[in-house]
Amino acid sequence: MRISVDVEATLPESLRGPEGGTGPQAAREELGVIAGAARGLSDVVRIARILVPADFGAALDELAPDRHAPRSRTDPSASGAPTAPKPPKAMTAAIPAPQGWVLVFHPGIYGPEHDAHMRYALYWRELTRLVNKGRLPVPLRAATGASRQDSHAVLLTAVSRLFGEYDAARKAWDFRDGLLRKVLRQELSERARTALLHAFAADLGHVTSADARTWLRMLADDHARTGDTVTYLRAVRPLVMRLSLALSHAWATLDHFPDLAAPGAELLHRAELPAAARDLHTFFRNRHVAGSPDMEPGTELLAALWAGFGLRLADGPDGLTALRPGD
Repeated sequence: MRISVDVEATLPESLRGPEGGTGPQAAREELGVIAGAARGLSDVVRIARILVPADFGAALDELAPDRHAPRSRTDPSASGAPTAPKPPKAMTAAIPAPQGWVLVFHPGIYGPEHDAHMRYALYWRELTRLVNKGRLPVPLRAATGASRQDSHAVLLTAVSRLFGEYDAARKAWDFRDGLLRKVLRQELSERARTALLHAFAADLGHVTSADARTWLRMLADDHARTGDTVTYLRAVRPLVMRLSLALSHAWATLDHFPDLAAPGAELLHRAELPAAARDLHTFFRNRHVAGSPDMEPGTELLAALWAGFGLRLADGPDGLTALRPGD
């Protein structure tokens, strides 16, 4: 199966590829390495095209015009409920197409803030995320328009996503380690090492943030006072999920770079995290080592973690609900 590699962006001629190319050709050489690896995974995930567009946003609009659902009238930010700041936009995207997935990379990753060592991990992480989409359990969605949502399905979907991120990060670093050591005969660049530490610090900062705890308390207080569970869930679930994602990213860094991440590890251990955090971390590590996609035992661990954050999911007569303090 042929995978087309299209570099439409104008890239600096100072860019150097593994085969000696410059500018857009250098990017095609880098991406060719990933395309070759992706062909070996065609029985798991089919990649049709890898694209570096001149305009990232416009390319996404063209490839997936319906990817952004219109804001609901009951969106918490529109109703006056507390909302947390939104995370920055991604530099990568995977868009489904009839012939297979289209991997889209922002041209900014070829700028001065990135180098090839950073990009190789980025490429492979995005590919592994797609592989994990196909192998990790996600419950079938209810029929279109159905409002009922089961708490177990929510937890299983979430733990699959969280483990998928943990696993993708570690496999991306494994791929890069092998490529640098066995093929390119290079050591990890100082820029890639610094970027890794900055990302780890950002994850630690988010997980240990007093602001995040304040938001959670405000939302819980609002819920206890108003009893508006629908608004509460819409506001708290994204915040708790972002905390959980930051944890999964931090755990991946700790497990893959124990020496490099050692100074930050103590901060994480001292943080006032729910006791279930350590158990979920161990679960992710063991599943990664075993190569197991069985996420079922992780649902109870994630439920305990989220309960420690103040979110206790339950099933009500109308579907998914959340218990209030004291319930």
